[in-house]
Amino acid sequence: MLPLVRELVCGSDNELFEGGWRNSTNIPQVSNCGQHTDFSSIPTIFIAIFSTIVFYQLYESRNAHLRSYSPISLRIIFCCLLLIDLTATVIYDFSLRFTNSSIYDPIHLYGDIVQYAGFSLVLVLTIACRNRGITTSGVITLYWLLVVVCGVPELRYYLSGYNVDPYRAALYIVSFIFSSLELFLCCFADTTSNGYIGKNSCPEYTASFLNQLTFEWFSGLAYLGNKKSLEKEDLWDLNERDKAKNLIPSFMQNLKPEVERHRKMIKKNPEAIDPKFHPSILFPIFKTYKFTLLAGGCYKLMFDLLQFVAPELLRQLISFIEDKNQPMWIGVSIALLMFLSSLIQSMILHQYFHEMFRLGMNIRSVLTSAVYSKTLNLSNEARKGKTTGAIVNLMSVDIQRIQDMTTFIMLFWSAPLQILLSLYFLWKLLGASVLAGFIILILLIPFNSWISVKMRNCQMEQMKYKDERIKMMSETLNGMKVLKLYSWEKSMEKMILDVREKEIRVLKKLSYLNAATTLSWACAPFLVAVLTFGLYVLWDPENNILTPQITFVALALFNILRFPLAVFAMVFSQAVQCAASNTRLREFFAAEEMAPQSSIAYGGTESAVKIDDGAFAWGPKEEDKSLHNISFDIKRGQLVAVIGRVGSGKSSLLHALLGEMNKLSGSVQVNGSVAYVPQQAWIQNLSLRNNILFNKTYDEKLYRKVIESCALVQDLESLPAEDRTEIGEKGINLSGGQKQRVSLARAVYQNSEIVLLDDPLSAVDSHVGKHIFENVISSATGCLATKTRILVTHGLTYLKHCDKVIVLKDGTISEMGTYQELMNSNGAFAEFLEEFLLEESKHRGRSISFGEDSKEVDEILHDLDQVSPSIRQRIQSQMSQEIDRVDEKNAEIVSNGHQRNESAHSPAGKSDEKEALLGPKTKEKTPEPPKQAKTQLIEREAVETGKVKFEIYMSYFRAIGMLIALVFFLVYVASSVLGVFSNLYLARWSDDAKRIALAGNVSARETYVRLGVYAMLGMGQAISVCMASVIMALGMVRASRLLHGGLLHNMMRSPMAFFDVTPLGRILNRFGKDIEAVDQTLPHSIRAMVMTIFNVISTVVVIIWATPWAGIAFFVLGLIYFVVLRFYVSTSRQLKRLESASRSPIYSHFQESIQGASSIRAYGVVDKFVKESQHKVDENLATYYPSIVANRWLAVRLEMVGNLIVLSAAGAAVYFRDSPGLSAGLVGLSVSYALNITQTLNWAVRMTSELETNIVAVERIKEYTITPTEGNNSLELAAPTWPEKGDILIKNFSVRYRPGLELVLHEVSAHVAPSEKVGIVGRTGAGKSSLTLALFRIIEADGGCIEIDGVNIADLQLEQLRSRLTIVPQDPVLFSGTLRMNLDPFDAFNDDQIWEALRNAHLESFVNSLQHGLSHKISEGGENLSVGQRQLICLARALLRKTKVLVLDEAAAAVDVETDSLLQKTIREQFKECTVLTIAHRLNTVMDSDRLLVLDKGRVAEFDTPKRLLANPDGIFYSMAKDANVL
Repeated sequence: MLPLVRELVCGSDNELFEGGWRNSTNIPQVSNCGQHTDFSSIPTIFIAIFSTIVFYQLYESRNAHLRSYSPISLRIIFCCLLLIDLTATVIYDFSLRFTNSSIYDPIHLYGDIVQYAGFSLVLVLTIACRNRGITTSGVITLYWLLVVVCGVPELRYYLSGYNVDPYRAALYIVSFIFSSLELFLCCFADTTSNGYIGKNSCPEYTASFLNQLTFEWFSGLAYLGNKKSLEKEDLWDLNERDKAKNLIPSFMQNLKPEVERHRKMIKKNPEAIDPKFHPSILFPIFKTYKFTLLAGGCYKLMFDLLQFVAPELLRQLISFIEDKNQPMWIGVSIALLMFLSSLIQSMILHQYFHEMFRLGMNIRSVLTSAVYSKTLNLSNEARKGKTTGAIVNLMSVDIQRIQDMTTFIMLFWSAPLQILLSLYFLWKLLGASVLAGFIILILLIPFNSWISVKMRNCQMEQMKYKDERIKMMSETLNGMKVLKLYSWEKSMEKMILDVREKEIRVLKKLSYLNAATTLSWACAPFLVAVLTFGLYVLWDPENNILTPQITFVALALFNILRFPLAVFAMVFSQAVQCAASNTRLREFFAAEEMAPQSSIAYGGTESAVKIDDGAFAWGPKEEDKSLHNISFDIKRGQLVAVIGRVGSGKSSLLHALLGEMNKLSGSVQVNGSVAYVPQQAWIQNLSLRNNILFNKTYDEKLYRKVIESCALVQDLESLPAEDRTEIGEKGINLSGGQKQRVSLARAVYQNSEIVLLDDPLSAVDSHVGKHIFENVISSATGCLATKTRILVTHGLTYLKHCDKVIVLKDGTISEMGTYQELMNSNGAFAEFLEEFLLEESKHRGRSISFGEDSKEVDEILHDLDQVSPSIRQRIQSQMSQEIDRVDEKNAEIVSNGHQRNESAHSPAGKSDEKEALLGPKTKEKTPEPPKQAKTQLIEREAVETGKVKFEIYMSYFRAIGMLIALVFFLVYVASSVLGVFSNLYLARWSDDAKRIALAGNVSARETYVRLGVYAMLGMGQAISVCMASVIMALGMVRASRLLHGGLLHNMMRSPMAFFDVTPLGRILNRFGKDIEAVDQTLPHSIRAMVMTIFNVISTVVVIIWATPWAGIAFFVLGLIYFVVLRFYVSTSRQLKRLESASRSPIYSHFQESIQGASSIRAYGVVDKFVKESQHKVDENLATYYPSIVANRWLAVRLEMVGNLIVLSAAGAAVYFRDSPGLSAGLVGLSVSYALNITQTLNWAVRMTSELETNIVAVERIKEYTITPTEGNNSLELAAPTWPEKGDILIKNFSVRYRPGLELVLHEVSAHVAPSEKVGIVGRTGAGKSSLTLALFRIIEADGGCIEIDGVNIADLQLEQLRSRLTIVPQDPVLFSGTLRMNLDPFDAFNDDQIWEALRNAHLESFVNSLQHGLSHKISEGGENLSVGQRQLICLARALLRKTKVLVLDEAAAAVDVETDSLLQKTIREQFKECTVLTIAHRLNTVMDSDRLLVLDKGRVAEFDTPKRLLANPDGIFYSMAKDANVL
């Protein structure tokens, strides 16, 4: 276009340069025409085209206007002065024209008017930028740069003083000075008038265009990172535009229609559950970020086109070296142009990467949030098919893969474009012989796509095993205490390792496939070169001569071709992984969600809760029905009890009201806000206060009242920081009873209109239960008296205080009415009561004064008497018969019947544990400050600082095998040497070829020999690369196996104290993210890094070989390189560590939310939790963003070094062109190598840092492989039949939970005779649980010892000790797997023995009713069984092992009265010959023990028969019995 303008304006004299410029020894002048057409138009055309970008920025900007004393004010002034100057020039032009002056030239007028248009537009834009608060504009900066650059030739002309118009010269020089000042001022950013910049706000958007281009704004953090190890506080906040709250609305707007479309399709045609109809994820992402993708595409296109400038310049350079007559300035210009084109390429490339990485980060943010929200709304059916492990994997792996894909996405069109352009230029150079090379490339495509399909299948398979492994790991960690008590670690470890072995097999397959792709890509460029050159030479040996010009320009083009080909494999495997992840995410988003509550109305009706003929199921189908024919109407303010046996559907009824179950028919109305207390309390890893507040604001008065009503006052005093104490994951440092009360307090504090209580009284002591009933639940005195309450309970004593009792049987309401009505009706309820009273009497002794609840029991009997005297008499007679039997058995035991209406996990349950974790409570009030110091239980994740220790690398290489690693390096050295030789050989060949051609004696035989040698060298290189790949792959798989095995082995043997202070998310992170890095990313990093390092070495060697003087420049550049590197590596490494550490809370919070999903939904705080999750993701991205900027910061600086290497190689070649050793072939070789160096250097650093960041995974795994293990290395083995008698002798036994904490047991001594039944009692915190933990050596002795049958347990091998004792623990823990595996993981018993145990545990009929019997699949955490059934399975485990010593940790929570009494009976009959220690949380359960061990503050207070202890009015036991109304 510009030559055409020249012709129109200048007529025939339209040359750009002065005539004869090619042979001029001086730098030629630009012609008058060229200066005033081309050079004046370029800036104006630029601003006209790109002003649209500025207009868009102005439109989007929300900033306040810029400060008036910013550089922009000066820029506006200078721009006005420039316009005045130009106006003067134009007036001068017109005056010359009208005076018909001889020096008038219309070209000047054209140039000035074009410039005037440009200046005017820029002035308008600059003023607009000031008003709209745009701090810096790249377009305007580049415009001034063009104005200055294009003005230099004219300035040079005016300064030369030759035939110059002085007036025009003066105006032009002034104008040039102003333009230069404009450019200078554009290098500084302006500030907005409200531009308060917080200490931590990111400086990116307040930096100037130049700083943004070179990422100079990051330097401050890089220097800081070099001075000290960075911490979270040193980092900037996330930019507003990258925060989740600003990103999610637009993404959800695009995702929702997709999900809706899928839902409608399923409704229309339920069969359409074909995965290809699942809602798309990629399309909404594309719609949300189309502009970013477009900008990225433009950058990439510019970069790709600029790549082809270098080979052309190389051609010119070689011809300059060959033609000694060309003037020196041409060579210098070529060298400078090479440098400039490389520089511009660098700048564009890193803007592209920056955009893409930020896009990836935004995608991670929106997808994480979408997955989280979806998880909280999954329906039960959908939730069943998705384990916690699988959903966490969606977050940690699949979203990560889609994020990683953003940097590669453009290569799908860019790689083919680069290939086509390379081939086009090669065709021009070498003609048809290029086709041979092209055919090889085409043939490789099907081969590689076949491999990639194989790889994709392997990836899917590996993900499946990984999910399974993480799920098992998660369960193992959740049930670690139980595993240790049962000594089941080995069995669990074996199960996990079996899955890991399958995973490793797949990894092996993957590594072979990787080696195959490496081979194909390593061979490709070289095969192409050999075939193309071979064909070219053989086609026409006379004319086709491989001159240096042809050879090295072709090699430069082949090198360009090499990158898209090499990267294609990577892009392919990334795309394959991304496709697999996309499928998993699509399937997840297609999952069914909770149906919204059918009717939630507020006010207006008398009914609070109403169900009409409801049928509910956990699944979508009729046969999954668990509740049917449910109809009731509960008025506002009523208290309604729901009772029934284990598994009759009590909890399900509450879930139905919460909308958690699928409603098959009928209608549900819930009018008012709901609070919900689940049967198993859900506690968050927050302070105790925040657990109760649950996102509500703090109200001192209400809070105090709630704490008192829920009996938490004493518990708070016992915690080190009272209600500010941090509660561990899953409430680890609270007892069962405390957790339940905190859960209840949360519900009370919410002040909702309807409160659903799922058996909250089962886990607390009976006197606490009574306190809670009176102060919280009761309609007369409770703080919830005005609310509507639905109470599921096993405690019959509360029923008469209820307005209505609903009796459930087999999933339907068998009776409903007031207590009195049900008594009178003599139906299911009366039977229920009768059974209960009879069972009670069977093992409670002769008196009918039932201990603490005797009044209520008398009343029940009295009520029965009124309804039916005959039943009353029958019960009386049966009771007395039963009591006679008991009397015969046990004459001296005090008879004390006791209504066992509810089972308790009292606060004592874990209180000593709690004390151990948090330090004991001291009686005297400590001052506040020291208290605060202990609020934290969970330690902050240790973040290593400084360099990754060399030892870590060595430990990894040892895991691979030193020999394998050494061979790998040697093979790589060989491949590099062969590569350099083959290229030097080519250079010599091309120089010789030219000489021989000129002499005219070309021999075909010589050509064949040379081709053969070149081919051999190349093949040797390719084969050695492939060998290295295979060797390393096998070594890496071995390392993977060893590292995972070591980590797992150590975790299984870590003491419980470790799990109490380490969040499970943190351990799972090691097994998930870090093992994934060792499996997949690390091998790739090592291979790539070794490859690039050898490439750099060979490049430097070749350049110095060709032009030794370039070595001096290399020395200086090397120093710069290492200084920059030092700054970067220390900063980047620390950022990566911080990023890893800030990632754990996302997963911990996520897992916690999944477990408490029903509570979160019930309280209606889903949105708050989603916000919390977004906040955690933002926190993580605030550490991730600086680390991606660090990469760009470094790359720009390194590429500058690389570009200077190009300059020095080309410059040295130009300067020393006359030296004897320098041939055109060597110059071609050295410069074509130098052109590659920027990319190679960049990769070298990226790979070094990637290796460092990935080796951190090994460091983190190592950290948990060397944590202390339990067992004190005691390896003695007792006799195979030990313990034969069960004689327990405790001698001066003391114990503490962790070093540095107080003793929890002080010199305890006691002797328990064989087969004796001993109850262990004591107030909260007396040390009851500590004693059992010490018996199993969960905590080790601090002094004294425990002997069983004369053997000191401290000397025994832990596994043997634990396997010879039996415990029925307080919390029933099951693992996913078969029912059989849960009973007998080592397959030590046959089916008959297992059925016998099930029969005795009253589970036989239940297991028989299951479709698969013993092979029944138990879901994660035993979710598909009721809590009562789980408890019975734990008992069945104990019955199977039947060892001589049994410990019962008050294990009858959540079991109805009848089942409970059956349990007591079973324990008495089956463990007659055993020594039984029962930890009692309520006295009546141990009144029939042979002796009672009373503990007080960790010491033995009393140890005698119940009768004697009750006879001592000064004793502790007497006062406890009195408190509990047992006397």
